[in-house]
Amino acid sequence: MENTIILLGHGSRASCHMPEVAEMVAEMGSVRVRYACLQFCAHDLSSAVDEAVKDGAKKVIIIPYFLHLGNHMIKDIPAEISALRDKYPGVMIDLAEHLGVHPKLAEIVLERIREASDAGR
Repeated sequence: MENTIILLGHGSRASCHMPEVAEMVAEMGSVRVRYACLQFCAHDLSSAVDEAVKDGAKKVIIIPYFLHLGNHMIKDIPAEISALRDKYPGVMIDLAEHLGVHPKLAEIVLERIREASDAGR
């Protein structure tokens, strides 16, 4: 395995849907996808990168499953990635942009509006 994608979510005490999202991305994109969470989840970013490297990844692309550019995106994630780069100097570890503002997110909002409107009939 040369490349691995890690879908990185925030994490939640209530539930974690990252495994399902990672599975959908893997199936739709025909790529190797792992998931990780920053908080409240046993499967953290460091563990996911460790597993990817153990499986032979030469490049790891971290996709932040975040809507907003907050402290996690500005400070926490880059600091953790820096430590992982030091730990694995022979592996390229790249951070993609967070989900942020994107037309496809607006499409999802419109879909949810239609669902709610149809449910009220």
